[in-house]
Amino acid sequence: MSEVLEGSDFSGSHSGAAPFRWAPPRRMAVIGGHGEMGRLFSRFFEDAGYEIQVVEKDTWPTRDKVLRTADIVLFAVPLHETVTIIRESICSTRPDQLVMDLSSLKASPVREMMASSASVVGLHPMFGGRINSFWGQTLVACPARIDPRDWQGLRRLFTARGIRVKECTPEEHDRMMSIIQVLFHMTTMLIGRVLRGLGVDIAETLQYTSPSYRLEINLLGRIFAQNGALYSAITQMNPYTKEILEHLRESLEHYDRWYDEEDLEAFVQDFHKSALHLGDFCRQAYRESSTILDFSVRMNNACQEGE
Repeated sequence: MSEVLEGSDFSGSHSGAAPFRWAPPRRMAVIGGHGEMGRLFSRFFEDAGYEIQVVEKDTWPTRDKVLRTADIVLFAVPLHETVTIIRESICSTRPDQLVMDLSSLKASPVREMMASSASVVGLHPMFGGRINSFWGQTLVACPARIDPRDWQGLRRLFTARGIRVKECTPEEHDRMMSIIQVLFHMTTMLIGRVLRGLGVDIAETLQYTSPSYRLEINLLGRIFAQNGALYSAITQMNPYTKEILEHLRESLEHYDRWYDEEDLEAFVQDFHKSALHLGDFCRQAYRESSTILDFSVRMNNACQEGE
């Protein structure tokens, strides 16, 4: 629907903004507040003036009491547990509360939150819990059931910290994530599987590497250095994953046939069709990636000189 970047107050101040129903100071319950993303957003809202109460598995017996006394409830639990935990918790919410979640999928969690009588906003931070700054980061938001004035007030809390807010419906979000996350994570996982199957020694490949290969293999390693349960859940639970897999399978079948037929022209034509589809982005991406590659080469050279 829209995207905006406003303000530069990294302290989290929202002075001058019109008040909204859940403006600080308010009490916020963060379910799963000891995970990376839970800690990050607990600090975010605490800096904004909210009183944070964290509920984790070791304090689960207090969950219902905390939920009943909170003004805002934020679910920051692992993706594969999100729907179940929301479903178990939602009966303790009130009509005057605001309920939000931070999961990587939106349709199912938002649907479960909508079973309550509370106001509902689904959030998906397009960044990890270890960032050093919110400035320039993207937050996808699905304001499913909330007064427009209250939503604008909540939105200002994010944009005041330099966060880009992209609004969409839960279904639009999950469809886009099937490309941004499922397609790219799935192909990365497939590359890892092929490298493992071939018994490839990554250290040895780096002796032959070009700057672009070095960058790509670094991004590959970055994915596998993170939580396997999260990446597996992202691909397994997205409702559009099957469609992505079908396109991948069809594309591989084409390449397999063209290879067997030694049809170089088919590869060339397919390449040009994809380039045409990407349009002007190709030139933009070439310029941007060249800058990144030049910087990467300088950094690697500096590291080698320092050894």
